[in-house]
Amino acid sequence: MKIDVIGSGSAFSLTRNTSSILVTDKDDQRWLIDCGPTVPRALWQRALDVNDIDVLYFTHIHPDHCAGLPVLLNRWKSFGRRKPLIIYCQAQQRESLQQLVSLATWPVPHICFDIDWRDSQAQWQWQQWHLSTAATQHEMSNLSLRIEADGHVLFYSGDGRPTDASRALMQGCDLAFQECAVSMPLSKEASHGDVVNCLALQQSLSLPVLALSLLR
Repeated sequence: MKIDVIGSGSAFSLTRNTSSILVTDKDDQRWLIDCGPTVPRALWQRALDVNDIDVLYFTHIHPDHCAGLPVLLNRWKSFGRRKPLIIYCQAQQRESLQQLVSLATWPVPHICFDIDWRDSQAQWQWQQWHLSTAATQHEMSNLSLRIEADGHVLFYSGDGRPTDASRALMQGCDLAFQECAVSMPLSKEASHGDVVNCLALQQSLSLPVLALSLLR
């Protein structure tokens, strides 16, 4: 499993792309997790082919995690993508993402490749990947993601403070990404992580690597 950190910055970072990762397995199958406004350009700089990404997964639909979708799709449309695209998201958030797709193709109501909309599940399998989700503590419903593929285990939080359910998904991970907004401790009711909480989390779960994203 190859992990490319597309961005690790906050919504308003002046220097870093918004939080997103690209996951590639041994068969060159690729998932893009979240697509904020600065992500498309970062992908173009990597010289990826328009057909290289198989799946988009959205943890939630705050703009810094999804506003790059119409720009990305518009480029793929302009450069003739033909490969079908799978988009996983929460069922109640799909309509908002579909409006972004409409913006990508406006004024034409269709795009040149199929989009297969699928609901995020508690557990499911895609190809040889085993996937699980769990809600974090955030002001908008956010589903963290666990990927088991090629003998490795990855966790990605999206936004939000860890919950018992998301901590359970981190167990046994080779690499975990946890959102971390500030260095000073936040209240237990906060909707973001903090460094003190994250360090305690790493120690309690004995995580080999805990990467912090969205650190301001």
